[in-house]
Amino acid sequence: MQQKPEILIVEDQFVEANHLRLMLTRAGYPVCGIARSVEDAREIIVLRTPGLVLLDIFLSGEGTGIHLAEELRRAQIPFIYLSANSSEETLNAAKATQPYGFLVKPFREKDLLVTMAIARHHQESGLQSQIRKETLFRQQIRSLPEQCDDREKCVLQLARALQPLIPFDYFMIHFASGKEDGEPAWLRIGFDEYQRIGNEEMQTITRLKAHEIRRFRQEIPTDPAIVLATGDAFRGRCRSANSEKLIADTFGMQAQLLLPVPLLISGCGHCLFSFFSRQPEGFTKEHVAIGERLQESLIYTVEKLLPANGSHPRNTAPKNSAPIAQKNVPATGFEGIIGRSPLLLTVFDHVAQVAPSGTSVLITGESGTGKESIAEAIHRLSPRSNAPLIKVNCAALPGSLAESELFGHERGAFTGAIDRRVGRFEQAHRGTLFLDEIGDMPLEIQAKLLRALQEQVVERLGASAPIRVDTRIIAATNRNLEKEVAAGRFRLDLYYRLNVFPIHLPPLRQRPEDIIALTQHFLDKYSRQSGKRVTHVANAALERLLAYSWPGNIRELENLIHRSVLLARGGVLDAIPLPLPLDAQQLVGGTDLHTNTIRENERAHILAVLQKCNGRIRGSGGAAEILGVPPTTLASKMQRLGIKRSHF
Repeated sequence: MQQKPEILIVEDQFVEANHLRLMLTRAGYPVCGIARSVEDAREIIVLRTPGLVLLDIFLSGEGTGIHLAEELRRAQIPFIYLSANSSEETLNAAKATQPYGFLVKPFREKDLLVTMAIARHHQESGLQSQIRKETLFRQQIRSLPEQCDDREKCVLQLARALQPLIPFDYFMIHFASGKEDGEPAWLRIGFDEYQRIGNEEMQTITRLKAHEIRRFRQEIPTDPAIVLATGDAFRGRCRSANSEKLIADTFGMQAQLLLPVPLLISGCGHCLFSFFSRQPEGFTKEHVAIGERLQESLIYTVEKLLPANGSHPRNTAPKNSAPIAQKNVPATGFEGIIGRSPLLLTVFDHVAQVAPSGTSVLITGESGTGKESIAEAIHRLSPRSNAPLIKVNCAALPGSLAESELFGHERGAFTGAIDRRVGRFEQAHRGTLFLDEIGDMPLEIQAKLLRALQEQVVERLGASAPIRVDTRIIAATNRNLEKEVAAGRFRLDLYYRLNVFPIHLPPLRQRPEDIIALTQHFLDKYSRQSGKRVTHVANAALERLLAYSWPGNIRELENLIHRSVLLARGGVLDAIPLPLPLDAQQLVGGTDLHTNTIRENERAHILAVLQKCNGRIRGSGGAAEILGVPPTTLASKMQRLGIKRSHF
């Protein structure tokens, strides 16, 4: 039997701390101490490293639980927040520390124990995943110098291997003792696609002279220590270093991680691995720790790339060799998913990381963002790809039939059960079960789903014995499950069991750079289907598409282009009528967006479409078709949002 970890309670209220201690003792958990402040907790951690910390946010003395959480993360000690009423700002700061669970006071003993069990599961899964990634990286780069006949290709392969560990948008290596122009940089332009940025490319992009580019390269700071620069720190660094400012302004970078690698044999002093990100908080202290752990492997690889005489590295490829292609064929698995925005590439990175494991995945995002496509990509990239991917829309499952649909039934189990039925769990054996709109699953079925997830067994209705299954779960929802849990509509234990690896899909309005590519893709698709030769969209129409906020996201854009192609009279779409009147567009996409909740915007959008359709929901030209959702889903949304026929 697995030994239970020692628990440290960090809580400044004696009554609550003692109550926690009693609950843990009853459940067989050893308590290594109770701390009232951050300082007390540090002293206990030094003497007795706990296996799990229960951490209140507001404590006596200096510092809060959030400050201690940063130290616990670096020490890889899992922690669960305990908090009463907190402001949204405090909760957001707490979430940024990536806790293993969150309990709102007062809570039941059962909730505490379930959250602790899931926290341990998360920690073990996270550590195993990190170990796998770092081991794979070391294996990939060990033989790089022997595999590559060209040093630039070798550096590119090194960058590719680093991407899952330190996600970057721009990467370059600079040698502290170099006297030449240095290595080319690599700009990420797609999943596993990188563009070479050398002096000539930089001249073309920036329109600077060759000597100006060389001067910028010579001014690259040669910090001997690791530098983590995000937010104001990165902006300050750009003000003091022209090279960083040039990269930031040219490619839209907002964060930097500078990792020095000492070169012991070659005599070059050290080289600098410089990573840039377009995300303001693209790098964290966790990435610093990863860089420190990988330093030995990086030293070995870079030393192998250097000439024996220790001079500045030169390209070892023959003079007549072909130049490195600016683009490389992307890895398979993301076919049909259009876009190269940084936010979407981050999603691709997460998919590539989680797909090989059997971990449960929770995909969140607004309606129409492509959650089903991401679930399909996870399945395609997993070892289960040869087995079936079974899809279930939980919103379309009536409560009376949900259990039979998921778990199956025997003949005669209930009135009307004339044959045996194999449930979706069994159909997905050794494959993947995709539970779409999981937030709409009836509460009574959630308990049985949790048991199936925990024990990997299902029971058909009317059966005498359980059936063992090997099924991976991918769930998706457009709801805020944390709020659903707080409202009592979703089980806390099921939420944490599903939320082992969350992937959030950004709405289309947050990645406008993908709108043009998506528009062209749908234009080509529906032109072929309709037999028309509609080749492109007029600039004025494109500008309107880019200015629109897309409350229906990709699904809304697809339906709009489909309808526009069917109505087109020539080869160019001069005007694309948006589904909302101007006043409703301003409500959703104008300055009022920040004063309305997503629920209010969704309600206003559905009402506007219903008014446009004269209240018709089903059929051609109905509201369901325009919104790109099944009529049953639209009906349930209307009921949830309180929309009645009298409103339109």
